[in-house]
Amino acid sequence: MNWHLQLEKVLFIAHCRFLVYSGIISVGFIFLFFVCFNNYVLPTAPWPSSDLHTVLEKHMQSDGTRAAHTGRTDITANDRQAILDLHNQLRAQVHPPASNMEYMVWDSELERMAEEWAETCMWEHGPASLLPHIGQNLGVHWGRYRPPTSHVQAWYDEVRDYSFPYPQECRPHCPFKCTGAQVCTHYTQLVWATSSRVGCAIHVCYDMKVGEQIWGKAVYLVCNYSPKGNWWGSAPYKPGASCSACPPSYGGVCKNSLCYRGAVPQPELHVTAFMTPLPHPVLTRRQLSENSLRNCPIITLPWTFTAQLVTCDTKLRDQCKGTPCNRYECPAGCVDSTAKVVGTVHYDMRSSVCGAAVHAGVIRNELGGYVDVMPTSSRNQYISSYQNGMLSERYADTSLLHPATPAASAGRGMDVV
Repeated sequence: MNWHLQLEKVLFIAHCRFLVYSGIISVGFIFLFFVCFNNYVLPTAPWPSSDLHTVLEKHMQSDGTRAAHTGRTDITANDRQAILDLHNQLRAQVHPPASNMEYMVWDSELERMAEEWAETCMWEHGPASLLPHIGQNLGVHWGRYRPPTSHVQAWYDEVRDYSFPYPQECRPHCPFKCTGAQVCTHYTQLVWATSSRVGCAIHVCYDMKVGEQIWGKAVYLVCNYSPKGNWWGSAPYKPGASCSACPPSYGGVCKNSLCYRGAVPQPELHVTAFMTPLPHPVLTRRQLSENSLRNCPIITLPWTFTAQLVTCDTKLRDQCKGTPCNRYECPAGCVDSTAKVVGTVHYDMRSSVCGAAVHAGVIRNELGGYVDVMPTSSRNQYISSYQNGMLSERYADTSLLHPATPAASAGRGMDVV
């Protein structure tokens, strides 16, 4: 029997978890699940829209990866409007009602980046250089025609498994409640109050690898969001009377239960992180004196998530043993630790959790910070590099160079962006 007909609500492929809606698959981005092809240690600081624009422009000037078998890129003006309208319709109907839900507008830069990524036909989030700065939802389907809004609705329908964390539950850390093995992060990104810009792209991919299967003809939808949502430990919005807590820049205007300006919103800094300082110029070690550190604004918001305190010597393999990893709180000063860091961007499980985060630039050595980890399958080799004051080690499976040598196992690894 055709395996496509066997797909129902949840598809398990080699411990990869996807939501499946009658042939529609969505891939999650933030929360901790064992997935075969996208794992991240994520920073927890938002970027101003002006900085995001700079990042986007820089990335668009570089060459991106292209898949060998791709079809047309096909998103029409009607598709754009339908996707945008449905986003706003769904954002307006959340329960409990949102007091600070912002009206969403289409962003052509985010669309350009979504188009570039969709053309790679890679069933994973990317590109890695942008993931710290944007939110992203993905969807793919095969067979009969489905409008792109079917994916958007499927993302929202995850609300059935999501329990909103009310303020009284946050003492001070908010629980995350998503029923069973389901995924709720498409929903939370879609209704993230401060994510006021969206840009999507559709691409037809031939022979696209989805999990362990090859789909002959897949329709791939990528939606990018800014400012980024899904901050660990934060609720997606503030509950309360509609538009009662809109940002001052909206001038008190409310449209269909959404904070509304009437024109395209101007870039604005949304403070949604709860731990790290706001972005600031890179300082030298000499400049990072005790006084300068004292003057750095540390954002501490009440909507936070429980974190496990670890040391600079704590290894990934000691923490991630067959179950989703926790959020970890790393101390400052891990550059001076003797713990190994193996790899660059992709890290071996023998690496120090905090050392890998510092090496990747996810947290600053002088400040420490929170680190989110999701394990992934092992790689054949890990690359050495000197970054952020740390020299990482390399690792290669010698069986690839000497076939007679018994295969060495690097174990699982993790990716950081």
